[in-house]
Amino acid sequence: MLEGLGFSQNEEKVYTTLLRNKMLNGYEIAKLSGVSRSLVYEVVNRLVGKGILIRLEGEPNYYIPLEYDKLIARMKKESEEAIDRAEEFLKGLADGEENGDYVLNIVGYDKFLKKAAALIDGAAGEISLSIWQNEFEFLHGALENAVKRGVKVYIFTFEKIDLEGAVIFSYRLGDASRLFPYRRMTLIVDGVQCLNGESGGAGARDIYTCTGNHAVVSLATDEIVLNIFWYKYMEKHGLLCGRNSSEGFLQVIQNLAEELEITEDMTKNFMVYDFQRRKGKDEER
Repeated sequence: MLEGLGFSQNEEKVYTTLLRNKMLNGYEIAKLSGVSRSLVYEVVNRLVGKGILIRLEGEPNYYIPLEYDKLIARMKKESEEAIDRAEEFLKGLADGEENGDYVLNIVGYDKFLKKAAALIDGAAGEISLSIWQNEFEFLHGALENAVKRGVKVYIFTFEKIDLEGAVIFSYRLGDASRLFPYRRMTLIVDGVQCLNGESGGAGARDIYTCTGNHAVVSLATDEIVLNIFWYKYMEKHGLLCGRNSSEGFLQVIQNLAEELEITEDMTKNFMVYDFQRRKGKDEER
């Protein structure tokens, strides 16, 4: 029992021996407790330092134990104080403003998907998701369970994706993978957590990020919302007209760019344009 309260085996032997015998010197403690004489003074001095034994100076020194009720009362007080400090510290971690600024790097595609599933399983109110077919197939079960729990699920995708109960904005392109040099997935849970990354495919050692930083979560949310705005605009004005190929989608984008006077210089850092331009030049060469 004393070992469970932080005593070492030798400490509890020395203390209980003194508690039974009231007052002993070092030689007597070793003889009656079973602690070797080579160790007993080290143990005794440690207990004196903790205030559990009291040394009576003399030739030789004698020792008496702290009364058990005083020891127990002191341990209860120290334990309660330690618990109170731990509670205050942990509450600060959970509720403090700085806690939301964490950025967690996740290395590896499989770990990324497992983290995404865990975040979805913990969602309480709303999920916003920009996703590709491969990742969706892995997360389908978790998303389906979220819908059943009453979580609102909003999905933006270029590919053909269906999930009963979710609100889906999909271009339903049959060859969307030809548009981009990567597959980016963005997951936002309850407006406070964001998981984001670009993948080269299963087995790749890409680095993904998970964060509660408000600025990053807001930027990721804005990207999904803007993608949905573009989709709804094209849908409302009938610009797609059943064009379910990457070539048709790019033609629509090009027409909009000309209509809105968006120049090539303005889109040089827009990866889908830059990737397609470089691919076109490579094909010409």
